[in-house]
Amino acid sequence: MKTREVQKALRESLGLPVKKEMVPTLPQEGHICDFPIWSYSKYRSTITKCRIDYEDGSFFELEAPKGMPSPCFPGFLDCLLFYGQKDLFITEHTAISVYHIFKTLQMDAGNGGNYALFREDMKRAFALFMMTDRFRNPETGQRSHVEYFRVLRRMSLAKTRRDTSTFYFDDVFLASLRTGYLKRLNFDYCIWLDKQNKALARFMYGHILKRLGEKSVYTRNLMGFLRDIGLGDMVELEPKRRNEALKRIVFPALDTLTGEVLRCYEIDDRGNIFFIAKD
Repeated sequence: MKTREVQKALRESLGLPVKKEMVPTLPQEGHICDFPIWSYSKYRSTITKCRIDYEDGSFFELEAPKGMPSPCFPGFLDCLLFYGQKDLFITEHTAISVYHIFKTLQMDAGNGGNYALFREDMKRAFALFMMTDRFRNPETGQRSHVEYFRVLRRMSLAKTRRDTSTFYFDDVFLASLRTGYLKRLNFDYCIWLDKQNKALARFMYGHILKRLGEKSVYTRNLMGFLRDIGLGDMVELEPKRRNEALKRIVFPALDTLTGEVLRCYEIDDRGNIFFIAKD
């Protein structure tokens, strides 16, 4: 008998009520790295809504009344998560100076324009909110609720770059991070992508890494994959223009990941894309 079974039998023999088993309080399915929360280009920063409808009937929707955070935002977020990961496993906030963030990303800390960009991106991230029924109820396993949540619930931004700013994250966002997302990421590689301004590759990195899990291959319909990563508008293009966009935007981002998270990727004649994990 397992330890749990022995303890249960002992309690029953003593006439004690059965001890209620602890149920997980974190989402069992659905993850923040599944959802695009920043723009991949300056043009896409003007987008104020994004909706993804999945084949199983579930959905994700994002509303960004001030526009999507810019392609610089994943770098800012990665610095908060990397330097604050110890804090974020025990509390909902972390603190860091903007100067430290700029130095990590090799941005000019003396450039007032960079600080204005940082403030604008954080305001956009603070304003956006998400809703989804992708998270399964941990007790029933059903997608019985629509969760409404944000990235940040509060910020205290210092007026000067060298003073410490404090960032308070939404509890649903944090719950997703704590399920293992932070531990799986190679933050040195994340920040390298951020320095190279590869916002799409940075999103794909976390997204594909999570979908691969412990598997050697992750297979997805190419059109579904484009919708998953927030490029559903590309699906609506006529085939010639879509292929041009794939070659110009999507494939270079995937090529960047080859050798880090992917050994390679392939597309078959049925329109499926295969992501082969790095050995």
